[in-house]
Amino acid sequence: MREYLTVPSRVEVVRAQEIIAASENRWDALPDWVGESYERGQMVVATTGVTLFNGAKAIKAMAADLVVRDCSGIFSVYDQTSFEQNFFPAHSADVFKLHAA
Repeated sequence: MREYLTVPSRVEVVRAQEIIAASENRWDALPDWVGESYERGQMVVATTGVTLFNGAKAIKAMAADLVVRDCSGIFSVYDQTSFEQNFFPAHSADVFKLHAA
């Protein structure tokens, strides 16, 4: 039997704190998909976190968590440690940006 690895898919990531901070009047500071998800009711923003909806399933992101959106539009939430264990930057310049956020 042969073994195969799946090719990782590209995901988009935004820290929940960035969504909280921009939700008042700075949606343009975030990727377009964030505002679109909010307008479609897939995202509820509060002062303490962000609730995301994958269909009927709701998941909560605290301010320090990372919100991940895959190529199918499915959301997941990771704390910093688990994110770093499961993902690596698509571009080397993004390594600094992620840790500086």
